[in-house]
Amino acid sequence: MKKIVFFIGMILMSCGKKATAEKENMANENIISKPLQVEEDVDTATIPFSKTLRGNGYVYTLEGIKRSNETIDFKSIGIFDKEVLHQKIIVDTISVLNEGEAFFSVNQDINFDGLNDIELVNQAGNYTSSSSFWLYNKNIRKYEYYKPLDTIINPKIDPVKKNIVSDYHIGPTDTYFKVYAWEKGKLVLQSVQINDDQGETYQYRKNGKWITE
Repeated sequence: MKKIVFFIGMILMSCGKKATAEKENMANENIISKPLQVEEDVDTATIPFSKTLRGNGYVYTLEGIKRSNETIDFKSIGIFDKEVLHQKIIVDTISVLNEGEAFFSVNQDINFDGLNDIELVNQAGNYTSSSSFWLYNKNIRKYEYYKPLDTIINPKIDPVKKNIVSDYHIGPTDTYFKVYAWEKGKLVLQSVQINDDQGETYQYRKNGKWITE
């Protein structure tokens, strides 16, 4: 009798192990049959971008990243004095479509105080562009961001007349010509000439008032 009971017990244990093994195999099959969830990186081909200029006793290094679609995201401008970092400007909100649009200059005197300033493109198109500017403050020997210059379209510096000209067109016929000048450290619009389908309009500032002709 004991042998029969032992034999039945062995059979039941064997069946239990087999059932457990089958359940494990089914579980493994279910795991394998599910597609792997791979998180795709939108752009895995970014490379560092750098452009270096020398002048005014400093070395200026524009840093950023270049993406696989040629877009360049600017990150910062490092200003070095004898290989020592003198100032770091963060510019991580500016992007251009390609390296040809990455205009960067340190050899223009924007506010005509006898000291050169920094210009960095912030928008570039087929016919228009604009730039951000950092003006050199000789009292603290640092560059300071001047936001009102950001939206001036196609800025051109005229060192003879000491003004900034904005000359551009919208559409095939509408043209705009604006002149800005510095007054007590602030850039002020002096005149606007508009040519559109309504004709020609000329406005200018005189004694603090706008005159329209």
